[in-house]
Amino acid sequence: MHEVDKYGISKVVEMALDYVNPNRDLPIHLSYDVDAMDPSVVQATGTPVRGGLTFREGHYLCEELALTGCLVAMDLVEVNPLLGDTNSAELSVAIGCSLVRCTLGETLL
Repeated sequence: MHEVDKYGISKVVEMALDYVNPNRDLPIHLSYDVDAMDPSVVQATGTPVRGGLTFREGHYLCEELALTGCLVAMDLVEVNPLLGDTNSAELSVAIGCSLVRCTLGETLL
């Protein structure tokens, strides 16, 4: 999160892609742990930690990976609807579904 705060999510995604896939020609498997998001966004998760990705940052990451055309697989983990109240569980599942849709090419804007 230090780098996200320092450079912004756009630059961090670009730097990460430059490091692991500089020519943007290798397949990418995204393993997305929703614990990376701030608990104000996703509450029904096993290890909520304040200061994580915002709603927009979390979705931006997925949108940018979709735009590479290299994404071949994704797993979304740590959404646990048994944690929290019914409302927070439903919201967490809805956000997880939204993240998956963004990796498939849907945009929020």
